[in-house]
Amino acid sequence: MWGDLLVSAAMTLPLERHWKNVTWALGVEAFWGVSLALISVVAIVPVFLSHLGASNTVLGALPAVWTLMAYLPGAFGSHFTSHLPLRKQAVFVFHAASGIPWVLAAIWFGIGGRHSPGLDITVFLVLWGTAWGFMGLFIPVWINFIGKVTRPELRATSFGTIFFFQTLMGVIGGWVANRILSSALPFPQNYAVGFLVAGICMTVGSFFFLPVVEDPGATAPQGQAVATVIRHMREVLSDRGGVRVYLAIVVLTVGGWLLISYYPVFAERRFGLRARDSAIFTAVCMAGQMIGSILTGVVGDRFGYAKVAIVSVVSLTIGLGVAIWGSHPALYYVTAFATGLYIVTDRLAQFNLSMAFCPHEDNTAWLGAIPAITAPVVALVAGSGGGFIDRFGFPRVACAGLLLAAVALYLALFHLKEPAYSLAGRRKAT
Repeated sequence: MWGDLLVSAAMTLPLERHWKNVTWALGVEAFWGVSLALISVVAIVPVFLSHLGASNTVLGALPAVWTLMAYLPGAFGSHFTSHLPLRKQAVFVFHAASGIPWVLAAIWFGIGGRHSPGLDITVFLVLWGTAWGFMGLFIPVWINFIGKVTRPELRATSFGTIFFFQTLMGVIGGWVANRILSSALPFPQNYAVGFLVAGICMTVGSFFFLPVVEDPGATAPQGQAVATVIRHMREVLSDRGGVRVYLAIVVLTVGGWLLISYYPVFAERRFGLRARDSAIFTAVCMAGQMIGSILTGVVGDRFGYAKVAIVSVVSLTIGLGVAIWGSHPALYYVTAFATGLYIVTDRLAQFNLSMAFCPHEDNTAWLGAIPAITAPVVALVAGSGGGFIDRFGFPRVACAGLLLAAVALYLALFHLKEPAYSLAGRRKAT
């Protein structure tokens, strides 16, 4: 029945409206791409914290806080919006308010100046965690919304186009960050300017959601929040369509955080880099995401979303290998590119596979439940990475991450099935 609904939706949504909706979504990403580069957890935030005096152990809070705050609230965001046939207003409000913590961070570090390192680090982690917790609430709702206002047979292409434009603007944001960090502004006022621009761009970009045309979609009755979320998680874990293999792959690819949070700080010391080089790392990483976005659209719609997961794990494996054994400064940027390719294919594989594994017309619950299931384990392992790096060094810990990635690649190549509810899965079934 769900397959019939997909085909019906594809036939009833005019192609012209599809591309108009995608165009308005690109307007959102024009501003969000710049903002996400300026506050990027890839290089920008870790280097900022290291200059505040944070150790690798403290940097371990980044993947832990990000994973918990970006993924756990999503299960509840899905629940609280499950009764809404139209979700554009919720998506708009969530996006518009997301810039508030970054404006507060700009005020603290721009006007307040320097305080004790412990206080500055604590304030930033609280504001940063609040920002991602708020964004985590609407990530599944946003994914479901984009899925509703685009044609199903062009789903991977639609998300790929949106992420391509977001990362294209992210490259520009990386250039802006480079100019800010290389200016005459002292630290941390230079970073505060970036935080302010990011907060403003988030709010401005949200207004481009308003012209998007949304038809009423499927709803689900609201029960008690915690019980409903737990029920959805149990449903995911009991499914035999391949989702449990995908969950194992997510856990095994936790080494991606080594490239995102720890490698830029390690490379800065290894190659004698400056703070502005972290902005270039971010821009090159965004370029990798641009290529990955295009690749995801082509591979996902033609060959299936499971193949996108394979591309993601391969990119991670390459990135970790270069990070471990790359001894030339130029390989710093090769690692950045591979990291970007991994990030975007990992996210888009998660978005599309979560929708495709779900047997219900309203897939928002699974969009929130799947990452929430793995979040505690990923947060614990990734968060403890800093302590292990302080004790054993980055290369040895990265080797452990590479070994886990190799196991994940084996699962992705030989055990990850194409979901029955994806277009590629239905083609195989017939």
